[in-house]
Amino acid sequence: MTAARAEDVVAIQQRLAAATQAGDARKAEAYAACFTPDGVLELAEVHRGRAAIIAWMTAPSPFAAPQDGSPGYISHHLTTCKIDFVDEETASARTYWMVTSASGLDHNGYYADRLSRIEGEWLIAHRRPRTLWISPVSVIRR
Repeated sequence: MTAARAEDVVAIQQRLAAATQAGDARKAEAYAACFTPDGVLELAEVHRGRAAIIAWMTAPSPFAAPQDGSPGYISHHLTTCKIDFVDEETASARTYWMVTSASGLDHNGYYADRLSRIEGEWLIAHRRPRTLWISPVSVIRR
């Protein structure tokens, strides 16, 4: 691996971490800034462009607040990440994640991301999260 490629790997990992932390904190503009201007967030619905991603993130949470007054946080933890470079300006990454909540390990899965380098900065062009497992007491089951 060349020094330049190693720098690309670190930049992509930093971008993925920034998106994760902004998402957990529900910082919509910071989260959307991790995407290309026409980036796609593919959930049950497809959100195209930063404005649509901001609108999705600032909408009321789809997860109901706990009825018993316990904390309603969720925290994503990134684990294994494999990055493949298509060319000098395009890469794909598959990153596994685990989510903790007040009930412990809540759910897990992976992000399938396509990234583009724009003006020297690696940004998410397309993100498709996939959930692999959900705890019976998960916040997303409420």
